[in-house]
Amino acid sequence: MADLDNAFTNATLPDREGRWCVGVAEGKIVAVVEGNRLDAQKVWHLDGKLLTPGLVDAHTHLDKALTAESVGDVFAQNGLATAIQAVRQLKSRFTVTDVEQRATQALQWSLAAGTTAIRTNVEADRFVELRAVEGLLNVQRSLAHQIDIQLVAFPQEGWFAVPNTLESGAGSYVEQALQRGIKVIGGNVNQGLWSSSPEAQVDALFDFALRYDCDLDLHLDNWDGVEAFTLPYVAQKTIEHNYQGRVAVSHIASLAYVSNSQAQAAIELVKNAEISVTVLPTRIKLTRVAELLEAGVNVVCGTDNLRDPFVRYGDADLLKALLLLAQLTGYMANRDLERLWQTISDNAAKMLRLPYGIKLGHAADLVVFDAYSISEAILHQATRLAVFKSGQLVAGKMHDQSPNLHNPDVMKSTEVDRVF
Repeated sequence: MADLDNAFTNATLPDREGRWCVGVAEGKIVAVVEGNRLDAQKVWHLDGKLLTPGLVDAHTHLDKALTAESVGDVFAQNGLATAIQAVRQLKSRFTVTDVEQRATQALQWSLAAGTTAIRTNVEADRFVELRAVEGLLNVQRSLAHQIDIQLVAFPQEGWFAVPNTLESGAGSYVEQALQRGIKVIGGNVNQGLWSSSPEAQVDALFDFALRYDCDLDLHLDNWDGVEAFTLPYVAQKTIEHNYQGRVAVSHIASLAYVSNSQAQAAIELVKNAEISVTVLPTRIKLTRVAELLEAGVNVVCGTDNLRDPFVRYGDADLLKALLLLAQLTGYMANRDLERLWQTISDNAAKMLRLPYGIKLGHAADLVVFDAYSISEAILHQATRLAVFKSGQLVAGKMHDQSPNLHNPDVMKSTEVDRVF
């Protein structure tokens, strides 16, 4: 196959035994063959190192990223309401350009960590109006050749405006965001936080989703207690509206606090509704992750907030989030680590409804790890040696080295082309 643009030879793939060659032409995967030899304009000799599809970060907040230094010492540890009020002040000062610059910086970190597809919440309300929406739409267009970006119109402030409470409705602004082209509607359904009816909010969100043919991605039941438990209602509405496979929920912390019988019934409903569940390890207090996985629910891991008043930490690296998830769940065996890997790969892509995997005809979104297995990559937090988007090198250790290493004449030599 001399007409290949790139060939990755002698690679370890995450779902196959042995060593493999992957051929790329015009941004697509056109060959997956066993062995260690495949000719191309550029040949990447991997010597058994791990080649995976690009990672998928299914839950982020890029509009608020890198704002922690702007609020002093006001963080979520002082209470969720305190962080929300601090962010309100921040958002009122956001500009379109400011959002673009911070989101672009965060996405460069994501790319360097091997992420080639991402979903980010973007707030739309009376504090930020549509400035964050405009900024993220601009970034989505400008970086389309490097990373797939899905936007979620997110009502951080609650759906309804209720006087004399923390709740400050965002429904009209979210609808305007959908009208501007955002394809996913978000929610912040939490009876522990808002005084309005959570069921009424869910009904309103489904109404918008049906009207605009949008998927739903809801922050749900993010409360350490039984007071906020709307998960069964969301699952029932998903089935009622034939929205199976199009709804995601994140956090659902209260699932860990209800009785085992209530939890079992809710998990069965979630499975039947084909709802994806995103867990965010930076929260530390997680939901019933193991039980959800055992039930066959599509569980996904995301990096969540990035250095803002809600989460001070982070560098957009999914592998770090996954290691933290493994530690919090106590998953140690290789087979369990490989199972968790699905939460930042196949499962996350399924939630975002993206074609995924090292398969013929798929986009050549690929990552080369300085490791020889999935478990080694997680445990050693392996360096991302190269990250490719549609067959083009966009990030990784090799991206910043001499361009001579990628010269076709050099790559054909017998020694220098072993760049790893």
